[in-house]
Amino acid sequence: MLFCRQVNFFPISGFVAAVLALMMIGSSCTVVRQGPKGKPFAFRTEVKLENVKLSPAKKIQLRDALANQVDDSLQTRKVYNLFLQRKLMQPAVFDSLYLSRSKTFMSGFLNSQGYFNPQIKDTFWIDTVRPFRLFKKRETQMRTYVRFFVYPGNPLRYDSVGYDLQTPELQQLALQNTKESLVKKNEQYSISGISNELDRLLNIYRDHGYYKITREDLYAEHDTVVAALIDPGLDPFEQFELLDSLSKKVREPTINIVFKQRTPKDSSHLKPYTWGKINVYPDRQLVEEVPPPVPDTVLINSLTIFPTTARFKNSFLARNIAIRPGTLYKQADYFKTINTFTNLGAWQQVDINIRERSDSSRILDADVMLYPAKKQSLNIDLETSRNASDAFTQGNLFGIGLNLGVRNRNGFRESISSSSNVRLGVELGPNIIQTVQASFAHSIYVPRFIEPFGINTSKMTQPRTIINFNTAYTDRRLFFDARSLNASWGYDFTKKNKNWQFTLLNFEYTDVNGGDSLDNIRRRFPSLFNDGMIISNILSYTSANSRENKLGVLKARLESSGALTGLIKELELGALRRFVRLDLEYKYLISQTNSAWAFRIFGGYGYVYGKTKDGDEVNLPFFKAYSGGGPYSMRAWAVRRLGPGASDIFEGEKTDRFGDMKLEGNIEFRFDIGTIFGIKVKSALFTDMGNIWGKTILPNGERLDSTEFRLSRLYSDLAVGTGTSLRFDFDFFLIRLDWAYQVKNPVFAKENDGWFHKLQIKDGQFQLGIGYPF
Repeated sequence: MLFCRQVNFFPISGFVAAVLALMMIGSSCTVVRQGPKGKPFAFRTEVKLENVKLSPAKKIQLRDALANQVDDSLQTRKVYNLFLQRKLMQPAVFDSLYLSRSKTFMSGFLNSQGYFNPQIKDTFWIDTVRPFRLFKKRETQMRTYVRFFVYPGNPLRYDSVGYDLQTPELQQLALQNTKESLVKKNEQYSISGISNELDRLLNIYRDHGYYKITREDLYAEHDTVVAALIDPGLDPFEQFELLDSLSKKVREPTINIVFKQRTPKDSSHLKPYTWGKINVYPDRQLVEEVPPPVPDTVLINSLTIFPTTARFKNSFLARNIAIRPGTLYKQADYFKTINTFTNLGAWQQVDINIRERSDSSRILDADVMLYPAKKQSLNIDLETSRNASDAFTQGNLFGIGLNLGVRNRNGFRESISSSSNVRLGVELGPNIIQTVQASFAHSIYVPRFIEPFGINTSKMTQPRTIINFNTAYTDRRLFFDARSLNASWGYDFTKKNKNWQFTLLNFEYTDVNGGDSLDNIRRRFPSLFNDGMIISNILSYTSANSRENKLGVLKARLESSGALTGLIKELELGALRRFVRLDLEYKYLISQTNSAWAFRIFGGYGYVYGKTKDGDEVNLPFFKAYSGGGPYSMRAWAVRRLGPGASDIFEGEKTDRFGDMKLEGNIEFRFDIGTIFGIKVKSALFTDMGNIWGKTILPNGERLDSTEFRLSRLYSDLAVGTGTSLRFDFDFFLIRLDWAYQVKNPVFAKENDGWFHKLQIKDGQFQLGIGYPF
């Protein structure tokens, strides 16, 4: 939204910057509390990796893992006081015995990761100091600094991986699934890798009826020499002899792995089982009544249901149970049934008790025990916020809201969840109450697809039909009042860790009545602000992939408005807005022990092709347009105060800027500082770069080229901001204080490409955010 006022944050920001500076200075020194008097103690312990051929991220990961193997008496974990000053509490007396113990622990860990010829050296020195203490007598401290130099050597790698199981059915299943193997040729050996592969084989077998098979029935056989070498109980001299016998493999040590099965003590471990009688108890109580109610008996789809009330439909219960009498036992179906009823929300606890029949029939009977939750709940919440993502609010003002919500977990006796929410909120500003906002929202979640085509959802996780309705009224004092209405019907499901959402019909209508200030802005920038009606279809996709300490998330969203309804001339020339908008976002997180690297790239484009009675549509509706700036986007700029392009037409104008295209990239180095009163204190260094672009038409009909995207001037149009952050992690939410500078402002691209234009310490931008920025 376009606004005439903007709160000046510089006084607050200067105070925050000063507090941040004092905290940083205080955190640069360490205070020892209750240390041993007259005796050396561990003050700092470091682990350094030498001659390691690993990527920087994996090298840091290995270094941190080795640091965790250091003997507890040498660990120098520190706590922080209110001013983030490090405090070393009750350090242990130093003893050189702790060095040898630490090296033993580190060697064992390296062996488990495939490094069988590591060399670990240590050194330490004692520094005698008398630190200054205000109003207290200075005492002599014997601070011991310990440093380990670790030479892991070349890691052991798999030369060949094979499967040799005596039972033909097990061997066939293993060979059919070798593509998903977690142990592959040329990969680095690790005990955890072998263990994970054995677990993978067990899951395959248990999904094919082998109910009783266990880890004891499988094992991994290694090379004769190397198998003895990795024995943790091996004598060091015997280990030396074995290593000598492997001298030919010192440069590139390899190992052969064959997965085999032991002769079972019980032959039933190698026999497939089938499901027998399935009993369902849909309304059990955690505390049973005395005497318990007498249940009915209902037989449906070969399932026997014992309801004591009419709380749930029997057909609905049967539809969500994946295990069926007479079918092969599958562990996946067992867990799918539990997860389905747990996620439906109508039950607070779900159990499945399996009983093996006493005869030799290899049949399993099961009791599905369902314990209902309370059907309805009422929530009343008082919230504070800054609505940076709401185009109808100022965004940089402090807001207070009251929420009243009602939830029904079991609508129509089919666990259809519905929620109704009423919200009343105000934003506080120079005029005390700057914005008043009231809204009502109602959502319905049906745990299946409601459609006429009979789509097969058996391979989907949590298929849902989602129906939404909401309406809102916003009154910006002396500026505008807006009414909006939204209704949608869509579908949501997950398949193979990929989430899909398809909104079959999305209807939005926004009408804004402006005051003199808004009318003045509309006269000066007629193409910048437009409301209207949207009738669209939306397709959203989210995919997450994780491996070791890395997580990648890809999001895509495509929305098309007016593609068919725009063929009706009365709608096209009326309030209907016709456009296609595509958003792509990729986030990548590399987690480390006490820090993380976070990356994000976003690209969005809206193509407008509709018409109005006054001519062609120019821009996306303002509530669908892109913007830059604020606590979640380009933090060196205030909310919606970046762009468009390198144009300076809006400089000095306290109006919001919108665009039809956006490019943005973000990099953050996040790290832990410490804990204060049980609250985790964190920080970050970040850089944001990007901008928005769009068409700008002046009152005389002139079209500004500087606000539109041109590949040839992408570099000059890009804005760059960098800064730091102080974060308080309460586990269930995170408060973020960001401080950023405009190190490259495209408005001044003619002067040194906009880099460091008249940059001063006081010119930073303060942002208050809830949660991580991305």
